[in-house]
Amino acid sequence: MTQDPFYEQDSSPYYSPPPAQPKKNNTTLIIIVVVVVLLLLCCCAAGAIWALWTYGDQIMYGLGLDMLSLLIK
Repeated sequence: MTQDPFYEQDSSPYYSPPPAQPKKNNTTLIIIVVVVVLLLLCCCAAGAIWALWTYGDQIMYGLGLDMLSLLIK
């Protein structure tokens, strides 16, 4: 009768495997990504507001949507 060489009996009754490490939440990376996205959205919104404030009248006249003709009709 031969014994499997990879079989190990309990070496010690006091041995216990180390506790499992909890998963690390990568919240720092998530916070950085959210802040960067919000800053980009704010910059894009500020650029759009500036462009509309500066060229809004030209855009409206180009589309044929001047306020005077809308108020008269």
